[in-house]
Amino acid sequence: MKTIFSIISFSLVVILLASCDATEPIVGSNQDTIIPNLSFIVDTTYLDNSASQLVAKGTVKYNGNSSVTSPWYVEAQFYTDASLSTKLGGNYTQIGVPLSKGQSTFWTINYSSSNVDVRNYPSFSVSNLRGIYK
Repeated sequence: MKTIFSIISFSLVVILLASCDATEPIVGSNQDTIIPNLSFIVDTTYLDNSASQLVAKGTVKYNGNSSVTSPWYVEAQFYTDASLSTKLGGNYTQIGVPLSKGQSTFWTINYSSSNVDVRNYPSFSVSNLRGIYK
């Protein structure tokens, strides 16, 4: 009887864990180290229907006195529209170049989800951009 209970319990745990969506990236974590003195510009946002993803592109400029060492990451959160009241989720991209004072670089961040059909949000917005070390 104990063996049957153990097998059922184990099977239930496996099923529950398998049904969890582990593909969503974690953004906004307090465990990340925020890089100060960065300014972000979002140049372009669009819905890539063929890939079912939202795309944001822009530049980041370092205004500090030391330098940003690579690798580092640009992180953004995606919202359904410009009101920023409903958050879809977020993502980040690795930047492989260091920045000194006054230097800029380009970034592109994509967002897709298995929980939300992002094609329903062609007027999405991006906010809460930050540079981080992971």
